[in-house]
Amino acid sequence: MNDVDPVRTRIRDLERRRYAAMVSADADTLEALLSTRLIYTHSNGARDTKVSYLAKVRNGTFTYTSIDHPEEQILVDAGCAVVLGRMIASASWAGVPKRLHNSALAVWVDEGDAWRMVAYQPTPIPDH
Repeated sequence: MNDVDPVRTRIRDLERRRYAAMVSADADTLEALLSTRLIYTHSNGARDTKVSYLAKVRNGTFTYTSIDHPEEQILVDAGCAVVLGRMIASASWAGVPKRLHNSALAVWVDEGDAWRMVAYQPTPIPDH
């Protein structure tokens, strides 16, 4: 039996929950999904820790009105899952509307009691 497929299924569900929590500004759900070691890089190159990221969710620094997150591939190995895909979103950062179209990489790790996201890196896709 291949134990990679159940992990991929679990990671897909966690990604769905994470993006839904981002749109609904559900910091409590995000807190449970994110590792204490989180490095969250934004498409403008700024980085947040778990604490600073959740503070920005709670205070409305950035808000998401919609997010589409097509997955292209999930690589699984030794308690680590890497999700390659896209993040296409309508958002507001400090009151400034943004339209995001990024290639994205999310890293999830099995922390024993749960899978949690430890890193996120989007790269803007330039208009053609």
